[in-house]
Amino acid sequence: MPVLIDTSREIPAQRRDLAKGVPLDIDNVRDTVVMTKFVSNSNLIADWQPARDWFEQVIVDTGRKGGNARITVKGDDGQERGVNIDDGLIIDLKGTMTGLFGILPDQPPMTEEQIGDFEEATGKRVPVYQRWDFKITRILKTNGPAERISLARSEDQKRQAAQTEMFDAFTKMFQMGAGQLAAQGNLSPTAQEVLDAATKSQVAMQAKAK
Repeated sequence: MPVLIDTSREIPAQRRDLAKGVPLDIDNVRDTVVMTKFVSNSNLIADWQPARDWFEQVIVDTGRKGGNARITVKGDDGQERGVNIDDGLIIDLKGTMTGLFGILPDQPPMTEEQIGDFEEATGKRVPVYQRWDFKITRILKTNGPAERISLARSEDQKRQAAQTEMFDAFTKMFQMGAGQLAAQGNLSPTAQEVLDAATKSQVAMQAKAK
């Protein structure tokens, strides 16, 4: 069963600071396994094996891609969906080893007893893996989405300012070219003539600046 996170269940605090994260009340979900990992019991295969507890931190649903969601929230439409990065949740998980299991392609994990029976019946060795089950230990609600929206707006404002500055520069350059042509008696220049005159003026100004 998926775990439904109620983002409104904030733990009361003297100062609510979304930038640092506001802890949520998770008493109703902390006993549910939301993720399982298998690690080879052989040092020749696994270059790292957890010692005692295994801690993970996620910001998205831990369900398999294309499979059922494991950590969910209610979307704007009221329907449950997997947690995603825009929800601004930081989820701490603690993994505990729950036993040794045999794993073969296209077969469910085998218990130690089933491993023995299979090896005795087939004469084939079954690779043994540690099974680690993860449960939620803490959830922080942050202003991640707001930060991203603010950043996007800031970048858009910078882009618009740059475009305006570039437009103003071109306008001044064309006005300069048109003014020079008018001084020379050309009162009805073509766009190309204005561009050529503006370019020459720009080149002359840059040469003087050097």
